[in-house]
Amino acid sequence: MDLNIDVPWILQVAEAAGANDPAPDDYGVPISAVARHRAELFEQAVYEGPYVKAAALVHTLGRCRWLERSNLAVAAATGVMYLEAAGITVKPAREDAIALKDLLLDPTCTAEKIAALLRAWPTTT
Repeated sequence: MDLNIDVPWILQVAEAAGANDPAPDDYGVPISAVARHRAELFEQAVYEGPYVKAAALVHTLGRCRWLERSNLAVAAATGVMYLEAAGITVKPAREDAIALKDLLLDPTCTAEKIAALLRAWPTTT
């Protein structure tokens, strides 16, 4: 499934998962996240498949500060909700969420590393 989301979708996730964060400080970050997960080079998707597209969203939203206090929570929620919208229901445990937080805080964090972590999360059937 080739699922692309838009900025209003990200802002809805931010409203739901953002712990009453005020309005975003930088709307360029969610705009960039949308463009990144849709990126193509020579008519080939840069990020192929739902886990990698979710990881691109999570990486951009989690590593670039755009909310006052809930970047990491919103980034994680975006990844979970993107996968769910793509038909993959993940059920991350507390340890999975902590691992994602730690990875996002690591300066060597990449979308590829996030995708590997998301693939390891338990799914429900």
